Amino acid sequence: MKKMARIEVILFLREVELFHFCTAEEILRIASIVRERRFEAGRTIYEVNESAEDLYCVVKGMVGLSGKDSDPEPVMPGQAFGYLEILSGRRRDLRAVAREDTLVLAIDEEDFFDLLSNNIEIVKSLFRHMAHIFLDSEQRRIAP
Repeated sequence: MKKMARIEVILFLREVELFHFCTAEEILRIASIVRERRFEAGRTIYEVNESAEDLYCVVKGMVGLSGKDSDPEPVMPGQAFGYLEILSGRRRDLRAVAREDTLVLAIDEEDFFDLLSNNIEIVKSLFRHMAHIFLDSEQRRIAP
C-alpha cells in the first residue's frame, strides 16, 4: 500500500463516524496530526490492560476487537476504535488484532488532547457524536 495523499486523508476523515459533526476546517486540523500505520493480518495492535496511547481509524482492511470471553467484533473501514479509552483515561479493556492486512490512521493521545485544548469546536463535535451514540442506545433499550 502506498502512502495516502493529504487530500485522501482529509476526504477519508470526513467520512469517519467519530468526526461526523466536524466542519471541513476541523477535519483539516485533525488531518494534521494523523499518521499512517500498517498491520499485517494476525498482528496485535493492542492488548487488554495496555495504556491507551492512540486512537485509530480503519482505512483499509479489518480489525477485530475482543474481550476475554467474547468473539471478535469487526471494525471496518470508516470506523474508529480505541477512542473511548483515550477520552475516559482508562486502560484498554479489549484486544485489537488486524483480521487482514490493514491500514489505519492513528492519532496520538497527547497530540489529540493538544488539538482539543485549542479547538473547542472539535470538542463540541465529539460531544455531539457521543450524545448521539448514547441517545441511540437508550432508544434501542426502551423500544419494545
